[in-house]
Formats: sequence, C-alpha cells, structure tokens
Amino acid sequence: MTQRPRAPIHVLIALLAAIYACGASRCSTPVRPQMPVSSSALAATGATSNHAPSASAPTPVVGAPAPSDAAPGLDAASALPIPARRQHPDSPPSGWCGETVIQEALLYFGVWAPQRFIHAAGRSSHPDLYSDEVPVALQQLGVVYDFYAPKGGGFEAYKTWTRHALEAGYPVLSGVKILPTEHPNWGLDHFVLTVGHGDSGLLVNTTWGNRQWVSDTATKGLSFRNVSYGIRLTGVRSRPNARAARLTVISETATSVRLRVECPSMPAGARGRVERRSLPSDKEPSWSSEGTGPVEVTIEADRPARFQCVSGAS
Repeated sequence: MTQRPRAPIHVLIALLAAIYACGASRCSTPVRPQMPVSSSALAATGATSNHAPSASAPTPVVGAPAPSDAAPGLDAASALPIPARRQHPDSPPSGWCGETVIQEALLYFGVWAPQRFIHAAGRSSHPDLYSDEVPVALQQLGVVYDFYAPKGGGFEAYKTWTRHALEAGYPVLSGVKILPTEHPNWGLDHFVLTVGHGDSGLLVNTTWGNRQWVSDTATKGLSFRNVSYGIRLTGVRSRPNARAARLTVISETATSVRLRVECPSMPAGARGRVERRSLPSDKEPSWSSEGTGPVEVTIEADRPARFQCVSGAS
C-alpha cells in the first residue's frame, strides 16, 4: 500500500458535550490485509516500532495496576476495574469505537485523552481509526503493546492468550464481528476492550456504555467467530520511579472532567506523591499532590493529562 502523507498531531483539540450511547451499527471498521503493522510501516508514518523504543522515549514502562474482582452480577473468573464508556456524540456515523477503547485503557494507565485527540494520534484520513491505524495511535500516545499472533486453535487459543493477559493485569484491544454482519468480507466489524474472562467467554466493554459476554457464537450480536485481532496493552511509557496511576471519571461537562486519581500499585504506607504532566516529554509536572491516597482533581476536557504515582519525598 502506498503510504500517504501524515500530518502532525494537534495537541489541543476541542471536545464537545457529554458522552451518550451510539447505535450498535456504528464503528464498522474494515480490516486491511497488512496486520499487524510492521516496524517498517510504522517508520513510514513517522512513528517507531513499539517493540524497540527509541533512545529518546521516556522509560521505564509503567505497567498495569493489579487486576481486581469482577463487578457485582457478572459471573467472571476475573475482571479488570475498567469502567465501560460510550463513544462521544461528536463521533462520525461510522463511530469511534477504536478511539473509545483506547480512551478506556488510557484511564486505566493514568492518562486522560479526549477521543478526538486519540483519533488525531492515529493520523487517519478516515472518519474513524482503521485496524492498521490503531497501533499508530497507540505508539503516538506512548502505549506499550504487543499483538496476538495466531498459530491455530481458533477462539480457544485466542481466549487462552487473552486470559493470560488479563490475569497479569493487562487489558486487550479486540476486534469482533457484529452478526449478522453487513460486511462479510471484513475481518472485523467493531473494536471492544476485553476486560474479563469466565465460563461465558470473554467480558468486553462494548463502547456503548455497557459490558457483554462474547464468545465465538454464530447468533445475533457481538462475536469472536473467525476473528483473531488482539492487542495486549501493557502500560504507558513514563519516567523513572513512577508507577501507574488509575483514573476514574466522576463527572464530565463540555469543558471539564472531574477525575479520581488512585495509586493502587504503590505499597501501603509508602511515601510519595501524584504528579500530572500534559505530555511524556514534560520535564516538570504542572501539578502535584503529596501522598498516595485517592485524590480528586478537575481538569480541562480538551487537554490530555498524564498522572503518575512517584515514590519518595519531593
């Protein structure tokens, strides 16, 4: 495929209105043949391979917080504490399912990013992120990831790989079909965030504000049938002595977001502080709070914000 010119990311992009659901017919994203994206393809877009960070990339990786039990009423063997979100109402008719999934995962890793900002990070010429643009967005946002490499075994092999990721505390960005599919020649119709596993299959955040159990069924609805697209998300690049913060959205308006910031990976009683930066390259935090206990903050909705838990005294 001929690589098209890519424009730089616009860091500050307007975010409109609160989040509402969108229909299940939205965000049908065709899979292109060249998956996963190779190092050479990423280089052609101006990004570097995620598996070989450049020397200037902030290190080390801030890993995922430890997994927790499932939400009440969900018969899951285990599930990550990642609340389901909705696609932004300003998304196009095709939807922003990939953008929403990435936003959910970033909150789990201590990062607030508007969906429009995430879309811009993929450097896409389409209204929504395509399957080969998702890793470009992840790379630009500093997410560390690796692809599922199918070697046979169908859904059971995919489920086992995903289960191992979840039990290590890592969510999986998954592709699914929406049956009956309107696009039988596409490899996937929709992106979801897989957050749990159990006897009923895999538990996913649908991007429609809820969770569903999904397996490889042939019945109407979401299905992993004949789909093997999976990206294990293992953290975000960060600074030394930093651990993953976890963000929970308490409330949102068109202009502001109130967040609960926690440090679940910090040892109990440890000395430290919570720091906020806009970008990984920022040398000094724009805000900090002593202690590692939960703290609530209000930030601008249209600006990215990265929260880290830093050990030691300031």
